[in-house]
Amino acid sequence: MSLRRVGILLAKELFKAPKSFIVVWAIVAPVIISLVLSLVFGTLLTEQPRLGIADAGSSELVIRARNTAAIAVREYGSVSALRQAVASGSVDMGIVLPADFDILVRQGEQTTVTTFIWGESLAKSRTVVGVALVNLVREIAGQEPPLEIENITLGDEMGIPWNDRLLPLVVLMAVFLGGMFLPATSIINEKEKGTLTALLVTPTTAEDVFMAKGLVGVGL
Repeated sequence: MSLRRVGILLAKELFKAPKSFIVVWAIVAPVIISLVLSLVFGTLLTEQPRLGIADAGSSELVIRARNTAAIAVREYGSVSALRQAVASGSVDMGIVLPADFDILVRQGEQTTVTTFIWGESLAKSRTVVGVALVNLVREIAGQEPPLEIENITLGDEMGIPWNDRLLPLVVLMAVFLGGMFLPATSIINEKEKGTLTALLVTPTTAEDVFMAKGLVGVGL
């Protein structure tokens, strides 16, 4: 094996590599697979933010919330059931309404409500639910109510979407497979065109050819 001949062949392979479909595939594949993962795991086309409500009375807020297109509403019969639903991720946020909630907000009295927040919920979902709640309470009160909200976060506070977790692995797999396929496809193409046979008639050996093509694959 001659290092000089390997170097010449390597330079030739590096010149041709950017034109290879395999190189393009190694660059484009992670992007395409990332979009597919986003669709599969719901981070690209996310569902409606989910609000859970434990109503001790018969608040008008429940009816109004159900008629709001921006959020999906689920009712729970107790605070413990609501808390469990939030902790398990069944809803993004849960709110506990006292029995006299509507009366208090209409009278403009200081009202305190407790909300449970799923720690792994998306920031966008929390914002949508929070804004929707404030608007609904304002509609019921007919004014800006002195509402105090006590937030309790349940579960892990740092939720990483699955597509973000898998993206590094996807990129590595695409590059690794590209590095494996590039030398193989290059050898097949040269064999089909007859250039490989012509090359081996010269002092260049098969080891020189395989080494140069292998180095290109490793470099990719």
